[in-house]
Amino acid sequence: MMPFVTPLGVVIGFLLGSRLEPFRFLGPYIFACITFVGALGVSISQFAKIGTRLKSVAVVLFCAHIILPILVTLLARLIFPNQPEIVTGFILLTSIPIAVTSFIWATIYEGDAALALSLIILDTLLSPILTPTTIKILADTAVSIDQRGIMISLLGMIVLPSLLGMLVTQVAPEASKKAVLYLSPITKILLIVIVLITVGVLGDTLTFSLVYVPLIIANLVVIAMGFFLVYAIARYALKVDKASLVSMTFTGGMRNISAALVLATTYFSPLAALPTILGIILQQTTVAVIGSLLFAKKKVNKEQ
Repeated sequence: MMPFVTPLGVVIGFLLGSRLEPFRFLGPYIFACITFVGALGVSISQFAKIGTRLKSVAVVLFCAHIILPILVTLLARLIFPNQPEIVTGFILLTSIPIAVTSFIWATIYEGDAALALSLIILDTLLSPILTPTTIKILADTAVSIDQRGIMISLLGMIVLPSLLGMLVTQVAPEASKKAVLYLSPITKILLIVIVLITVGVLGDTLTFSLVYVPLIIANLVVIAMGFFLVYAIARYALKVDKASLVSMTFTGGMRNISAALVLATTYFSPLAALPTILGIILQQTTVAVIGSLLFAKKKVNKEQ
């Protein structure tokens, strides 16, 4: 239901507008709760096994944080040559950590669950360094960037809750598994709350115009680019097995856009937040289509 519920949250957020401003401070705390639940189920010992899959891990991280941000920056500058804020928004969109929901999509198509979780956690732990550094290097110098503030926010929203989640799982694995069953549905509601608040804060500062058309097209291209880039390298260069291919493709293509939205509303102008708002609306639906194109047919054949 996420492809349908998330856009509804965006619409309601715009309608409520500045009335949600008093709740703005809750965004990072709510996101920290979501991250904590996402890390439950991955123990420190399980995460350590990522050392046996270094080639796959290196390919995903290299594509996600070097090749893709550079390609997206060039594309955004070509389409929006006189709008450095929007270009910065796209850079933020592609430099943010791997989405926790990529694990869900990987398991739907019978991917390697351990590889997917390990990639998500590792990328999350590296995010305070990778995200602000990527933005600083690629963004237009005319755009003011609070690199220290972004780093601190990522530590609080993503890194520390992830470490805490792994620690709890390591100490009480059975209790963690049971907790996830009850907490996961709640995190989906919390995700919608974050979208409502962050979009509502921007509601009175953004107006609909023709700029949304190229923004939507660019967003779709950016999302698809991440998927097909990792898919092509993993399948044709590394020749990995099917389960690894699925996990690498989804983790390489999906971004934690809700985290990008929180950062965008905190550290960037309203224009820079536009790519993340549209990304919230488009990502899940686009992922559903791409996943079906790349993997659904093989899954059906296997069942037959």
